[in-house]
Amino acid sequence: MALPKHSFIAWLISNRALQLKDKLARLQISQDDMCCLCQPASDTHQHLFEECHLCKSLLRGASIWLSSDLTQRDILHVINRKRWSSVRKKLCTAAVLACWYMVWMQRNSAQTEGIVTDTESVIQQIRRMIVCRFNDCKPRVVSPKDRIWLCKVHFI
Repeated sequence: MALPKHSFIAWLISNRALQLKDKLARLQISQDDMCCLCQPASDTHQHLFEECHLCKSLLRGASIWLSSDLTQRDILHVINRKRWSSVRKKLCTAAVLACWYMVWMQRNSAQTEGIVTDTESVIQQIRRMIVCRFNDCKPRVVSPKDRIWLCKVHFI
């Protein structure tokens, strides 16, 4: 259910392969290793995708929208262990990956252009992306329980 570009960035995150400032500083390419979203912290994978205020805000917004707690550590493993339907698991996973992707995009925008979009606008972009993707890839059969949840979170 996740967009391919979101899945790719998530794969890079899981392999610690994104070129962040801490890595560039270790290679002596850059002296600055501060996060451009929240200055006092170092720009690392752990900070950006677990501790950064933007990531936490986006995940909190997605949690409220999907009526699911998406703010836990190792959230993808937590989602897989939940006793949810496959539709709900796929949509929650897609939302987490979209949040991570948007954190990455906001970080790059802040670093290159000095522009950070307000959190609420980014959450609305994530909602639109996930709803459009769901409408493109929705399963043929949706259980009554899933239909109730989808109505509650405004998918249908």
